[in-house]
Amino acid sequence: MREKLDVKGMRTLRVGGRCLETVEKLNLTEILTALQDFMTQDGAISTEQRSFYQTFRQHLNTHEGVFRLEDIERLLAAAKTEVPEISEEEFVDMGEAILTRYRVKNADAINERIRLAAEEEARKRALAEAERAAREEEERLRAEEEERLRLEEEARLHAEEEARQAEEAERLRLEEEERQRQAEEAERLRLEEEARLRAEEEARLAEEARLAEEARLAEEARQAEEAERLRLEEEERQRQAEEARLAEEARLAEEARLAEEARLAEEARLAEEARLQAELEAEAAAKQAYWEAQENLPGDEAKIVPDLPSNAEALATENASKSSPLPKIIAGATVVVVLGALGAMLL
Repeated sequence: MREKLDVKGMRTLRVGGRCLETVEKLNLTEILTALQDFMTQDGAISTEQRSFYQTFRQHLNTHEGVFRLEDIERLLAAAKTEVPEISEEEFVDMGEAILTRYRVKNADAINERIRLAAEEEARKRALAEAERAAREEEERLRAEEEERLRLEEEARLHAEEEARQAEEAERLRLEEEERQRQAEEAERLRLEEEARLRAEEEARLAEEARLAEEARLAEEARQAEEAERLRLEEEERQRQAEEARLAEEARLAEEARLAEEARLAEEARLAEEARLQAELEAEAAAKQAYWEAQENLPGDEAKIVPDLPSNAEALATENASKSSPLPKIIAGATVVVVLGALGAMLL
């Protein structure tokens, strides 16, 4: 099959001397569009694909003339060399995408090309089969001639061998005696070597056993040390947990104590206020009784007694507040609660 370009950038296929219909060539836009469609079929172009696309486009831009399939394959291979990150499978798929665009554009011409190519291939196979059969026949005749010559040579050599054996009988006997002596010597040396190797093997096995035992003891010691370390860590963790639990219990007890003190202080404050209120009420009742008695005195016997200060009740309340320990107790309880919460967070 041969391909030929004409001046208009069209390609004419020739198979066995016959001219097929003209096949349209892919232009730069169609090649790049086919490649873009393949790269964006999953929705995004990878970094490797983008680098390969730019490199391939540069090669396409530097190409002069029309794009034949072999030109596209060559430019794809050049881009693959410069962008080795593209996998072989993805590279083949990109070439197939461009080839598919070529097939769609030239479906009829390609089908005819394939049919004629199949016929040409069948003709070549038949010719090759005939040539193979001729070669096999020639090789068979050559093999038969070689076999005949081989048998003749064997007969000649056999006769020569019989003569040689007759002449060398004595030499062979002497050689056999020497061989036996050498064999005995070799056997003695072999036995000595086997004994030496056996001793070395036993020593090696003993050394390996010793090293294995040392390794086992070392591993047991390491495991025991690791177990002891884990035990101590567990004891330390339990001790810290116990200390944290005791600290929490102490904090809760302190909070309960302060709350109880605050309650008792509040009760004392209320009792003091009640006592003061009772005294004020008793003083007011005494004052009222005094004035009533004054009104009942005749004439000049009535005496003028100054009234109590108008802020007497406010002063009494202020003095009661100053004497009450409740604000200080409530403030102390608040500080303890905050400190206890911070200690629990740190634990």
